[in-house]
Amino acid sequence: MMGFFHFIQNQLKRIGFFAILNPQYMKKISQIFTVLVLPVDAVMVILSFIIAYKARAGAIGFPVIYIWPFDQYMRFAVQILPVWLIAFAFSGLYSSSKKTFLGLGQIITAASLGAMTVVLWVFVFRSDFFSRLIVFYIWILAIILVSLGRAILNLIRANLHLFGYKGGKLILVGDDMDISVKIASQVKQDKSLGLRFLGLVTSKDDLPKEIEKLGPISEFEKIIRQRKPDQVILVDSKLNNGEMFTLLRSCQELKIDFKAVPAHAQVGIKTLQYDAFAGIPIIEFRGTPLDSWGIIAKRIFDIIFSFIAIILLSPLMLVISIFIKLGSRGSVIYKNIRLGLRGEFETLKFRTMDIEHCTGPGYGGSRAEQYEEELIKEKNIKRGSAVYKIADDPRVNKIGSFLRRTSLDELPQFFNVFLGNMSLIGPRPHQPREVSNYTSEQRKLLMIKPGISGLAQISGRSDLSFDEEARLDIYYLENWSLGLDVVITFKTFLAVFRGKGSY
Repeated sequence: MMGFFHFIQNQLKRIGFFAILNPQYMKKISQIFTVLVLPVDAVMVILSFIIAYKARAGAIGFPVIYIWPFDQYMRFAVQILPVWLIAFAFSGLYSSSKKTFLGLGQIITAASLGAMTVVLWVFVFRSDFFSRLIVFYIWILAIILVSLGRAILNLIRANLHLFGYKGGKLILVGDDMDISVKIASQVKQDKSLGLRFLGLVTSKDDLPKEIEKLGPISEFEKIIRQRKPDQVILVDSKLNNGEMFTLLRSCQELKIDFKAVPAHAQVGIKTLQYDAFAGIPIIEFRGTPLDSWGIIAKRIFDIIFSFIAIILLSPLMLVISIFIKLGSRGSVIYKNIRLGLRGEFETLKFRTMDIEHCTGPGYGGSRAEQYEEELIKEKNIKRGSAVYKIADDPRVNKIGSFLRRTSLDELPQFFNVFLGNMSLIGPRPHQPREVSNYTSEQRKLLMIKPGISGLAQISGRSDLSFDEEARLDIYYLENWSLGLDVVITFKTFLAVFRGKGSY
């Protein structure tokens, strides 16, 4: 592979390609790719029209009754292309704030809008057009090819260092060593960022060995004139407004990008809402993007998916119920009190223990609870955390062991989702006694409905410590999107199929 890159690199040097990668000709290499996105999208959309035509015309085996001549069809495709690109723009695919060209949810939305314009055109003009099925082909192909084109651009941009591009120069400013070390390490390790770390402008003298001191903050302007960085990041939130704006003005005069790490750097960026109040810019710290339309979209997704799951899985749930009933006396469904967004509720699971070992009202009573406490002391594999997990639980019967290993015991929770006290995707629900041990940060997990699956479940399930699990779930609630829910749902099936981390 490296030999292939060296060959390409030599050929590009021969034709002088790297002249455009030299900062003296073009300071921001990202601008090249920003400009390239639109023509690449246009080519991929046109290619979608061409492949759809060939497919429907019978080139790969699809029979057709009537279709336009290819040249007439292509004139139509070129004429409607600007409408597609406008739809892409409205969907946010050309946002200047995007650091990556990928965004499957936005691409699907944009392609859907484009396909609807074709349908609308046919309806308004009552055209003889061609087979309506071709619009479906165009829609599917556009999603695939536009995603592919943008993935290729991302791959090239992320690997420019293999072709000799040294990247833009970065300087950090401030006295916060923890953040400085994190940023410096990330820049040095991740070549795809396209940055070279020059050093830190700070008043401190005792610096970690991996960070070079460029000088004190009082000499900032002199330093950036000498070093000529492409980007400056302020890592110190203790500077007053006057000092910060002095740094900003110096960078603006020299056309250097200026960025600042916020005082609350641990807050997920998607939880920040920028606004103005009485003409003053303000930042609102939101707990999760699941507000307004987000929570509505997630609820609709939950209702539709859970309803379909209940219908499709009802024969399997009936068979499981029969085996449980034949295997031991007592109810088929085990109801356990958990704590969620709206307070306490009953989770529904297939019973995996004999009835006398089940804890909770109406089951084994105080004797079952006492036995569980003994097992927690002896077999808990999550010691030192808020929750417990009993390994090789002797209370689980043979049928229950199979159900737990395959996660089939959780199928009744689709009813919890349909009723609205759980979601398909979210943090796992825990008992009130476990929640009482949460840290203040972990209590953020109660800001959204608990889920059947979640980011933690597809990342290790019971193999993770609770602290790791909580961090993943907090990331999820701070960065929620409907596309993320779809991805986690798909990966849940893979995790269950592999049986990773299940007990």
